[in-house]
Amino acid sequence: MPALAPRVVAHGILFSSWVVIFLVQAALAASGQIRLHRRLGLTAAGLAVIMLVTAPPMAVDLARRGLPPGERFEFLLVILTDLLLFASFVAAGIYSRHRTKTHKRLMLLAMVSMLPPSISRWPIAVKHPAPVIMGIMLVFLAAAPIFDLLARRRLSRVSLWGGLVVLVSLPLRFTVAQTAAWHALANWLVR
Repeated sequence: MPALAPRVVAHGILFSSWVVIFLVQAALAASGQIRLHRRLGLTAAGLAVIMLVTAPPMAVDLARRGLPPGERFEFLLVILTDLLLFASFVAAGIYSRHRTKTHKRLMLLAMVSMLPPSISRWPIAVKHPAPVIMGIMLVFLAAAPIFDLLARRRLSRVSLWGGLVVLVSLPLRFTVAQTAAWHALANWLVR
C-alpha cells in the first residue's frame, strides 16, 4: 500500500480532531464545565471552518483521479452534500449556542451528517453503499428522537426536522448522482 500524501494525512487529522472535540465538548457540558466548553467551542468553530475550506478541493481532486473507481461522481456528491449539511448545522448550532437543548441537537446533527464518507469505506458498504449508509445513518438519526421521547416525553423539533433533512438527503443524493445534469456539473468541477 502506498504512503498517504501529507494533505490526506492532514485531512484525516482534521476530521478526527472534530470527533475528539465533539466528544470532549459533550463531556464538558455534561459535567457542568460550561466556561471551558465555551472556550473550546471557539476552537471547534475554527476547526469547522478549516474543514469546510479544505475538504471540497480534496473531494474534487479525488474525483479528478477517478476515485473511487466507477463511483467518483456519486462519492463527490455525497461528500459535498455532507459538507453543506455539516456547515448548516454547525452555523445553526453556533447561532443557537445560548439555547442549550437546541444547540446540542444541532451539533449532534452536524456530527452525524459527516458520517457517510466514513461509512462508505467500511468493507460491507463498498459493494452496496446506498443501503448500508442509509441504514446506519437511520440508527444514528433515530437516537436523539428516541432519547427525547424516553427522557422528556416529547419530540424535539430540531431532532425531528434536522434528522429528516439528513435522512431525505441520503436517497436524494444517490438519485441526483445518476443524472446527466450532475455529471455535467461534476465534469466541469474536475476539469
